Amino acid sequence: MVREEGNASPSASWRVYIGGEPVGDLHPHGFDQPWIICKFVPLPGWNSELESLFEAQNETAKNRFPADQMGPVKEIRDRGVELHPLLAEDEAIISPLILYIENGEARFR
Repeated sequence: MVREEGNASPSASWRVYIGGEPVGDLHPHGFDQPWIICKFVPLPGWNSELESLFEAQNETAKNRFPADQMGPVKEIRDRGVELHPLLAEDEAIISPLILYIENGEARFR
C-alpha cells in the first residue's frame, strides 16, 4: 500500500548522478516500505542508452531476477548511482541499494 505524503519537504528532493553525471531529479510523493516513490524529472544527461538500461533492469525485476538477466542491474550499480540533496546541503549523499525509473516515476531504497 502506497502512503501519500502531501507535505513532503522540498529538501527531501534529490538530484540523481550516474557515473558522476547528473541525469535527473527525484521529488518524493509517497512511500511503500521500504521504497520511496518519486516523480522523475530527466535532465539533459538522461539519454536513450540510460533509458534502455533502466528498462532492461525493470524487465529483470518483473521476471524475478533470473541469473541470466542480471547484467543491467550490475551495470547500473557498477556505474555508480548517487542521490544528492537538492536544497539541504548538510544532508548526506545517498547511494541507494537499487533505483528503478520508468515512465516518469522512480522508486528507490
